[in-house]
Amino acid sequence: MKNTKIMVVLAIFLAAALFVSAGAAAANAATNNTSITIPDGITLTNGTASIIEVKIGLNATDGGKLTFKNVTIYDDENNNLGNNGTTLIPQSGTYFISIKPVKAGSQLLTAKFVISEDDLNENNATYTSVAVNVQEAAPVAESFGPFFVYEKISPSDIGGAKALYKLSGDATPAVLDTIAVSEETTLLKEMIGNNVGVWYTSPTGGSYATIWYPEITLKAELTTGDLTGVGTSSGDSIDGKTINKDTNVTFKIDAPKLGGEPIQSAESGKNISTVKIVFTTPAGGKTTEFGIYNFANVKLESAQTTMKKTTQPGNDAAAGQWTAQAEFETFGNFSGFKDYGAKSNTITFTIQSSTLTITAAKDSVVRSNPFTVTIQGKSQGLYNVTIENAVDTDVNPSLQPNQNGWQKDLEKIGTSVIGAQFKTDASGKRTIQYNTAAETTDKTYTIRVEKNGDHSDYDKVKVKVEKGAVTISASGDGTYYIGEEITLTGTNTDSTNVFLFVTGPNLKHTDGVVLKDLGGDSGKENPAYSAANPVQVRTDNTWEYKWDTTLISLDDGAYTVYATSRLTNGKSSGEQNLGKVSADSTTWLNSKANVYGSEVGDSYYAVKLSDSEYATVSVSLKKPFLSAVPSGTVVAKGDKIYLRGTAEGDPNSLMLYIFGPNFYNIESITVEDDGTYEKKIEIGNDWASNQYYVVIEHPMENGVIDVYDTGADSNPRTLSIYNANKSLGVQSSFVVEGAGKLQSANAADALTKMIDNPNIDDIYTKLTFTVAEPRIDITNPGDKAVGTKFTISGTTNLAVDDQILVEVVSSSFNAVDKSQSSATSGVSQSTKVVAGEGADNTWSVEVDTTNWKLDEYTIKVQGIEVGITATTNFNLVEKVVTQTPTATTTGAPATTTATATATATPSTPGFGAFIALAGLGAVALLVLRRN
Repeated sequence: MKNTKIMVVLAIFLAAALFVSAGAAAANAATNNTSITIPDGITLTNGTASIIEVKIGLNATDGGKLTFKNVTIYDDENNNLGNNGTTLIPQSGTYFISIKPVKAGSQLLTAKFVISEDDLNENNATYTSVAVNVQEAAPVAESFGPFFVYEKISPSDIGGAKALYKLSGDATPAVLDTIAVSEETTLLKEMIGNNVGVWYTSPTGGSYATIWYPEITLKAELTTGDLTGVGTSSGDSIDGKTINKDTNVTFKIDAPKLGGEPIQSAESGKNISTVKIVFTTPAGGKTTEFGIYNFANVKLESAQTTMKKTTQPGNDAAAGQWTAQAEFETFGNFSGFKDYGAKSNTITFTIQSSTLTITAAKDSVVRSNPFTVTIQGKSQGLYNVTIENAVDTDVNPSLQPNQNGWQKDLEKIGTSVIGAQFKTDASGKRTIQYNTAAETTDKTYTIRVEKNGDHSDYDKVKVKVEKGAVTISASGDGTYYIGEEITLTGTNTDSTNVFLFVTGPNLKHTDGVVLKDLGGDSGKENPAYSAANPVQVRTDNTWEYKWDTTLISLDDGAYTVYATSRLTNGKSSGEQNLGKVSADSTTWLNSKANVYGSEVGDSYYAVKLSDSEYATVSVSLKKPFLSAVPSGTVVAKGDKIYLRGTAEGDPNSLMLYIFGPNFYNIESITVEDDGTYEKKIEIGNDWASNQYYVVIEHPMENGVIDVYDTGADSNPRTLSIYNANKSLGVQSSFVVEGAGKLQSANAADALTKMIDNPNIDDIYTKLTFTVAEPRIDITNPGDKAVGTKFTISGTTNLAVDDQILVEVVSSSFNAVDKSQSSATSGVSQSTKVVAGEGADNTWSVEVDTTNWKLDEYTIKVQGIEVGITATTNFNLVEKVVTQTPTATTTGAPATTTATATATATPSTPGFGAFIALAGLGAVALLVLRRN
């Protein structure tokens, strides 16, 4: 029978016993109608217990007895009601029976189960057939191994299989490699290659074996404890390190796959792998002995095996470089791993004598930086370390608190702990840190170490503590407008803080005031020794501070900025007592002194300047100024005007005020980083033709526009300035909108006088411009010869860079018969308005009349951005008669056309003549309309 899933249908006759005699059937029909319902089409798995749900209906209310054979019955709460016997079924309902098909020989069978009602005649029972499908159970995958390369295997080791298959990991695995297996087949490296791991006994998967390479890793770790047993390994490897002759070391072998696995050898069955450690001495000799142990014939009993016990190199161990490497030995007459297996990694270490030494990481250090010394002595030995030449009057380096290996403090000067007892680690080493501060005395210190209890066993090392240096520089050229930001930068190798103070004319403290306190709302001139917020020095010894001069309480003038590494009494040559060290001191500076002051005796001090490293930079402060230039003095309605200028002092914004006839407007102006600004003002068509007055206000040092506008919703609307103490109310104001308002010129004048008030720091600039009706003038070119090039130009009050469209059209540009040719000529092009030399701006275009026909031409000029048009005519002739051109001026509401036909120069008419000409033009226009 093939090893595949098969399906058989086995009829199980499940008898629901209702054995009723012929005579009793009629009499007992009402009391013996027990019904048993079993679902059809059930599938069971061979060898697996299955649960079948059945429904049992009983006529008797007190239950009934049923007999079960080869099955177990449960109620719906999983209570076992019985099996292979007579069971009381308490009530009608759903029950569950358990049945396990079994396999006998080559046939699939199932134990029949019978359910019958007790005490009834089975001969008269009616049987109902229920089909139950029984399928072959799926084979259970087995695992074999692990096996190792160079080991021997046979078919019996892998479930009788004659081959192993390496399959791909796809959904439909493919065979990647095959190993034929016969009796005592040696797994060779050439067979496995890199295909370690799972190999299947069938090309379709299922049971499998695992195959690995015999790999071992050697560890050698510093260890705490004695030599009486296995010490506690620290996990700190000695590889690449130096150890003493009395350093405790534990050797371990990691073999996560191989450890504890029996290896097959033909000669003596299966045995645990055995290894040894081979040590190479400084002289090149090979040995398995190290310290008091021989590290040979060690069995790999587990994934990690501790080799022997904790050991020490011993006094007889040669000083110098040693190596250690683990390799396989022959075990149970099996030498496959020894002959072909890879050796472990190599551990390299140096053995030195246990002579006490102390070394420094650096010969010198800049104060405010730590330095370290390292002692080398016996493993886990106690050693006393101190500064041998410490002086009570000096500020000495201090040991870092709570260092590794610290045991107790031994010596203290002031608040500085200069000596303590330390315990070396398992390698006999301990690194110790001393800290220095900005006030640490700069000199050479001698650090001494001695064995605890033995003054004769000692060593010394010297470390020089040096002063650092401070530098400072200021951005820009050294001259700044008050309100600008000045970036101060530099370096400090002497401390972790930089203190900044300023000296200059007539400051409250001639030795300097704290730079950071000059700004802000307080603007106080505090003495340099009261600095409480120094600039922090970065880890690369650089520092930076951005000095905002907007709110500083300084006048314009020359000043010197000092950068110091310690809190000083300004530039003074004397110290400043800041308060007592004792906790009950009531001196107001004591809290700051505890952080930045230098402790001398029982008090804190701000030191004299010469006791600190420092540098200076000069800065010149001057008052900001404001300028403004309009893009034009006359601007047409519907056009625009630009106000451009410079506002020094780095203000965030300016305030713009515009006054005109029954007109007031206020807007802010944004200032660029370089101090320049540009404000575009759109002139509405509803603006009256008149003069307008502009005032631009600069907030100056305090960064605040001191003129207050009550707003458009107020009635009347006023501009005002407050007293320095706002609670005292307004000191000056006037109305700009509403009853009692000032006229435009008067309002502008009142505003400038208000800003001139000495109680505020704001400054201003003022200008005017005139709004006029838009106008374009065309200079009539006169008659022109065909084929010539000439310029059409004129003047206008439109703004510079406004676009103007110039069109030249033949007067004969009319519809003609299709059979006739129409050789019309002309041009249309745009141009920009450019600044003129006087009040008017100019415009021009170049015209080429090549291939134009002889005719009268109309020049039409119109504003693209402003609605204004002007026209004039000229003739294109074969030959030009000398003539003087005339100018045509056209305003927005009417168009005047002039054609130059005479050589005489027209005289300029007076105001009455201009009115008369206007009347004649109106009559001519009326005649044209009537025609």
